[in-house]
Amino acid sequence: MYYISLSDLGTFTLYFLGALAIIVLIVAIVIISITFLNVNKFFKRVDKLVEKNEDKINETVNNVNYVTTSVKQGVDKAESTIEAIEDSICETIVSVSETTGNFFDFISITKQVVNTILKIFPFDKKNKTF
Repeated sequence: MYYISLSDLGTFTLYFLGALAIIVLIVAIVIISITFLNVNKFFKRVDKLVEKNEDKINETVNNVNYVTTSVKQGVDKAESTIEAIEDSICETIVSVSETTGNFFDFISITKQVVNTILKIFPFDKKNKTF
């Protein structure tokens, strides 16, 4: 019968784990290399697309600048229009307030005149003569 000593078993395990680690390392290096190659191909393709469409990209950037400027001008015009409307509404409110005050003064004066006339010329129901 053949027996395996603990020393032989330990040595075998260490060699086996070392060989397994080397295989895993080689596989990882291959995967990383393939990934870097794919990333490199991707960047080359993107670079070619950018070179091919450089004029269109520049045109788009210029259009974005134009649109941004136009929108800013529109916002500025809207802001000035809103300020003008706000001023107009404030002036209208002040005018209505003054007119309402004058109207109530007129009503008060008219009421006093009517009361005075009624005091001078009493129109009682008791003194009706036909």
